[in-house]
Amino acid sequence: MEITINNCNSLDSAKLTIASQKLNIKFAPNGTGKSTIGQAIQYAAQKNDSKLLDLLPFKYRDSNPEGIAPSVSELGEIKEVMCFNENYVNQFVFQQDELLNNSFEIFIKNEFYKEKEKEIEDSVGGIKKLFTNNDELNSFIANLKELNSAFKLTKKGISKTSTGIKALNSGNKRHNIPEKLKSYAPLIKSQQCVDWIAWQTKGCSFSEVTTSCPFCSTEKAQELDHVQQVGREYDKTIVRNLIKITGALEVLGDYFVAETKDRLQKIATKKDGLDDTDEYILTDVKKQIELLVNQLERLKSLSSLTFSKEDNINDKLEKFKIKLDDLKRISSPKTKSATDKINTSITDVQQKAGVLQGAIRLQQLQSEKLIEKHQNNINEFLAYAGFKYKVELTGNKGQSQLKLKHVDHKEYLAGGNQHLSFGERNAFAIVLFMYECLAKKTDLIILDDPISSFDKNKKYAILQMLFRRDSEECLKSKTVLMLTHDIEPIIDTVKSLQEFNGQTTNSFLKLNRGNLTELNITKDDIQTFPEICKNICTSEKHDVIKAIYLRRYYETIGQKNYSYQILSNLLHKRDKVTDQSKEQVAGEYPAMPVAEFKHGFDSIKQWIENFDYPQLLAKIKNTATLCQFYDACETGYEKLQIFRLLSGTDQEHPTIRKFINETYHIENEFICQLAPDKFDTIPEYVILKCDEIVAAIAKDLPHPEVAV
Repeated sequence: MEITINNCNSLDSAKLTIASQKLNIKFAPNGTGKSTIGQAIQYAAQKNDSKLLDLLPFKYRDSNPEGIAPSVSELGEIKEVMCFNENYVNQFVFQQDELLNNSFEIFIKNEFYKEKEKEIEDSVGGIKKLFTNNDELNSFIANLKELNSAFKLTKKGISKTSTGIKALNSGNKRHNIPEKLKSYAPLIKSQQCVDWIAWQTKGCSFSEVTTSCPFCSTEKAQELDHVQQVGREYDKTIVRNLIKITGALEVLGDYFVAETKDRLQKIATKKDGLDDTDEYILTDVKKQIELLVNQLERLKSLSSLTFSKEDNINDKLEKFKIKLDDLKRISSPKTKSATDKINTSITDVQQKAGVLQGAIRLQQLQSEKLIEKHQNNINEFLAYAGFKYKVELTGNKGQSQLKLKHVDHKEYLAGGNQHLSFGERNAFAIVLFMYECLAKKTDLIILDDPISSFDKNKKYAILQMLFRRDSEECLKSKTVLMLTHDIEPIIDTVKSLQEFNGQTTNSFLKLNRGNLTELNITKDDIQTFPEICKNICTSEKHDVIKAIYLRRYYETIGQKNYSYQILSNLLHKRDKVTDQSKEQVAGEYPAMPVAEFKHGFDSIKQWIENFDYPQLLAKIKNTATLCQFYDACETGYEKLQIFRLLSGTDQEHPTIRKFINETYHIENEFICQLAPDKFDTIPEYVILKCDEIVAAIAKDLPHPEVAV
């Protein structure tokens, strides 16, 4: 599959090849646009045009007459893309209550779980169907809940601070309107009563401004007194709660037995509030309503999470039946008609309790095995990676959460950000990311520089966790794009770890003036540095380049012999070849004896056939020649070696000087690496800065034609 990306941040164009069901490692220096690649592909898969537009290069943001816009080619069958990057870690991992959002969905709710869940849902579907599109039953439940929530119970009985008690204790003044306010009866008894009371009360606040009525502006004191009495007699909050209670009682009327219905009607319409008997009846009604509401809600939400594998399903279902003997005040014929249907549906389920019990048992046994397996795998990884933490999947069934513990502490740790180091968070997060990808069956998984900051042991532990277990438990055989500035994953998967054979594709990404190209990396491209040096010395490269590599070859194999010293003298531009193995005299090394020089010179000639010290020295000491030679170099790596020979040119640029010195010295090289004459691994910004400096030098020089 080929993906083309255009006009995204620093990338004018980029073309990537991604092999399906393999780990695709793309190696590139920092600043190449790796994160942009990951973001662009993810936004394109999500059809998130606004996010993709945010990647518009800055050079087009002030003026863009041609309407250039970021784009990504069609992704084919790729629909679901997940990207591991800093945003993922910040948004989804190390939450306060659990390490990973939706732990249950990710770790437990697999296809088998869903299959058994459907079997269980089908078994209890007859019960739940009674609540589906049943307006009468759902209205019954809603009004029971309304009435139930209006009253609170304490150890001593019904709470005096309950909204229902407050509403009834003042008497029902909508039913018993004070004599002076009879004229307002239509408004007081209307459904807009609460809004009207609020309006009246607000109007009364203007009575101090004038003796006129604040509503009709007449001078009649009697009118103003009536208006003020509304505020004294009626509280909008109490009236609002009263309307809810009387409304619920009206709807529920026939569900109560006749005696209770009549008594509740009298309580709700009393003039002088409640007495002890009223409170006793309300307490009894509250208890029975609460019991019935809990039973109905439990039936309505019946699912696989309702049962455990230890349950006797037949016995447990029997307890779900609604027994009106316990609900004397609500056991009217209308209630019995509704509950008989429910109990009959429960009996139907009991007849196939064996099938239901089998599905529940299989589902929960599988969940327990998954919990144990995931815990063991993650904890094994943490131990091998040297982290003194462990995880536990804790909680009941659908409420399972992944929690963090320190091995020296018994309690769970909140989140993880405040305990884990930066490296620990990233290593931990990428493993949790893997599990989420598995749960979502992601089409393309992008890893944006996932392991570059870790030591070798942790890198290896992460690679093993992500790719070296059964394919259903890791990212093995999944389509994975790893973008990295670290060559080690390629060395490991291509050369060192034979178990990765055939599972990876590897390439090098090169950014040149906004255009990104990739070059395939094979096993033969992973060479030891001595091998690279020897190959250069037998190539068609210029003798100056060969001399640089040959010197480094001797240094690599630990042979700082006369051949090495001759080359070192040459590259330090010394007219006199000195012997640095001897003691200095007056601050200078003595000249190399003729015999030793001849021995070293002959050894060099075996590698560089046309080696001529004076001739090469003349070229190296000629700044104009070096500038031309610099321009003729084909790779950034070779440019750096020539740049370093331009004595003093890097003194004003300490960052560039440091980069060049580190690249030049052998102790900073990998044992294995990519040949720099083929894979131009030097970041573009370094070469551009060197180009700028060399151009400034060349500008001030005479320009004779000098052969390089």
